[in-house]
Amino acid sequence: MKRMLSLALILLLTLTLTSCGTLFVKGGSEYRQGMSAFEQKAYVQALDSFLRAWTMNPDFTEAKAMIPVAFNDGDSSYRLGVAHIGPAGDPEALDRYAQAYTNLNDLHRLARESGFPGLNTVDYSKDAAEANQKAARLWFDLARNLHVGGDRLDIRAAVKMYERAKARDPQDPEIARFLNQAIEEATVTLMVLGLGRPSFHQTVYSDIKEGLKADRFVKVIEAGNLSNREGFFGPTDLAVDYARHNDVDYVLEVYGTTQVRPINTEQQVYLPTDNPRFGGVKKTIGYSEQEQYSYRLFDVISLRVIKEDSHALSKGPYTYTVSYVPAEGVRTLHLQGEPKENLRYVTSSLDLHSTNAVVNTLRKDYYNIPVPMEVTNPKDLTQWLAYYRNTYTDFATFANEHSNQELFYAIEVAHIRGTEDYVILGNSVFEAKEESARNSAIFNAQVRRALDMVKEESEKTKEPTYRYGVDIAKAIGTLL
Repeated sequence: MKRMLSLALILLLTLTLTSCGTLFVKGGSEYRQGMSAFEQKAYVQALDSFLRAWTMNPDFTEAKAMIPVAFNDGDSSYRLGVAHIGPAGDPEALDRYAQAYTNLNDLHRLARESGFPGLNTVDYSKDAAEANQKAARLWFDLARNLHVGGDRLDIRAAVKMYERAKARDPQDPEIARFLNQAIEEATVTLMVLGLGRPSFHQTVYSDIKEGLKADRFVKVIEAGNLSNREGFFGPTDLAVDYARHNDVDYVLEVYGTTQVRPINTEQQVYLPTDNPRFGGVKKTIGYSEQEQYSYRLFDVISLRVIKEDSHALSKGPYTYTVSYVPAEGVRTLHLQGEPKENLRYVTSSLDLHSTNAVVNTLRKDYYNIPVPMEVTNPKDLTQWLAYYRNTYTDFATFANEHSNQELFYAIEVAHIRGTEDYVILGNSVFEAKEESARNSAIFNAQVRRALDMVKEESEKTKEPTYRYGVDIAKAIGTLL
């Protein structure tokens, strides 16, 4: 037995293959919209699109050919839907039945109003109205059963049923009245109170509002100016009292702080890092921050806290580090034919050549620091300190540019153990003393500026930067 393709299918395949040719045809866009809707079996939308394409371009062959196809296929499909009403008392089945009649009526109305020849139309408006009214009444009765005497969750479920009823019968005033009543009863008001600066309060309020915006039954309001002339009550007490007299259901109190913890440590190290030979000290100056927040959710009716929690978030540490080899002591030495000098020294266990190489490594970081114009005397601590104070007000920038330097601190010579040989930290004893004084001034100025900036950070009143309101909104959403 041979299988025969239906005329409609053949036509559809033909038109699909030629649809690319409608790109620049007047009405082509409407035609393509119609084809898309037809493929999804949305026959009312399909017919409407094809009719608009035909109205715009009466000679549009493809659109004219699809009009009866969309009408007949839609008529068959929707008739099948109204033939199966489904179980009595099943609102979903009655909804599908009403929708099928609505589609059938819309399909025939479009065809009738278009005047397109050859379409046998029927007026289904009365049948559609009756089917929609029956579905609306069933949804309404189910909603009323949940609404009357139900708790807040029941009423919220009833709202959705009322809306299903209103979608079926938008003109029924009783449905609209009970829907509005149920929405009002199902909606709660949440007052947000951020304890701290106005900017912190505003951030928390905005985040809570944003986090709960998807919940249609929660209205988020901002705690206003709660004055307390006597000064006996705190802001939370005033907020709860305001809520009791202004139909507010919940009060959310949020408290956030930021604590700065200074860091000032020293640890033993061997320098230079790439070739450890001398015992030294690594000094670390800086701070870490710990943000903390807590919240309490008050049920205004019962005056109970129904949810509370607290969290902490650490940030940092932010540090400036400097490593140095300190002097072991002072020796009076007669070097390079110059008069005897009191020189600070450190002892090396390496040979003369190797010691010289290590010494040059530990001279490099500070030797390469340029002397700014503001510093007229490189050995003057106060000038260097003034320069760093004027240049750096941000600890992070200062630490980033000056951390991890390694140097000899207040040393002029390195003694080769077991010999009378010395490596001078410079081309001469005079140069070594000048360099030592310069490096000491830089070292002390940097350490002092780092300590000052940490103190300044510690004394600042900082607000939390983490958006705690987003997390709080998630935590309390199910309780509202």
